[in-house]
Amino acid sequence: MQILNNRGFIFLGITILFFSTYEVVSRTLVGQIDPVQVNFIRFFFGGLILLPVAVMDLRRKNCIIKGKDFVHLALLGLLMVGLSMNLLQYGINQTKANLAAVIFSSNPLFVALAALLLLKEHMTWMKGLGLLAGFTGVGITFLGGGGGGAAYYQGVVYLVLSALMFGIYTVIGKKITLKIGSVTMNSLTFIFGSLSLIPVLIFRHSPLFTVNINIWPQIFYLTVFVTGLAYYSYFKGLSMMDTSLGSMVFFIKPVLASLLAAIILGEKLTWELALGTFMVLASIYLVQSQTDSQDPEKAGSTLTEYSH
Repeated sequence: MQILNNRGFIFLGITILFFSTYEVVSRTLVGQIDPVQVNFIRFFFGGLILLPVAVMDLRRKNCIIKGKDFVHLALLGLLMVGLSMNLLQYGINQTKANLAAVIFSSNPLFVALAALLLLKEHMTWMKGLGLLAGFTGVGITFLGGGGGGAAYYQGVVYLVLSALMFGIYTVIGKKITLKIGSVTMNSLTFIFGSLSLIPVLIFRHSPLFTVNINIWPQIFYLTVFVTGLAYYSYFKGLSMMDTSLGSMVFFIKPVLASLLAAIILGEKLTWELALGTFMVLASIYLVQSQTDSQDPEKAGSTLTEYSH
């Protein structure tokens, strides 16, 4: 059991490292490629990388995906990739890597908010306090981000909407996730979601695949490592340890991403960023602990839906 735990931490550490580099690497693509094109490439091939694992998982569970399940998955792919991830990519383009990392890492708060609104889950005063503190932390983070102008604040709106859309995606996708598993859920929503972007690219006269060889290394990294291997290592790690430990992703990622953005991109580490990040992470812990205490069977359940 101890060996499994140690291996689980290794897999989870690999995940955190890859996820923490996402915003930093994406910032290097600004002005060089259509953000929609980035998402089409990374989620189409990332989904294909996960597909063999998904097929093996389905066979192990003796699970059959029906026609209505594919329709559900296609709609979820549109919501996740077509809306949430595109908003995230545009938000990264118009703001900063550290800000994007903090706001999107707050998605457990948006998952809890979506569950309250859509599933009418019980609201405790502690959970309400956690949500209020978390969203206040998000506000402090972007108000002290050092940005200015309409484009910056538009980018902030994109980031917040991205996290909200992901929260809705997680909540309404919970039922089918329990049936087919998180790996299959992510693989198929990645593929269906990427296919939904083809009409957009055709309308915008953008090619499906970039011809700019200067950015191929970044695209390869985002596709294979961040969207493919990172998810595999995440689910592999969770299978070897307590699911609640997956929260390490939310607690470490924004901190590590901010440090990498400072080192690689020269983004400043401000006190507002530090305070906002602390408030967001503290609120995630508070909200998650309240959710788990209300229903032990849901402990860590939102963590298996983490997406980036």
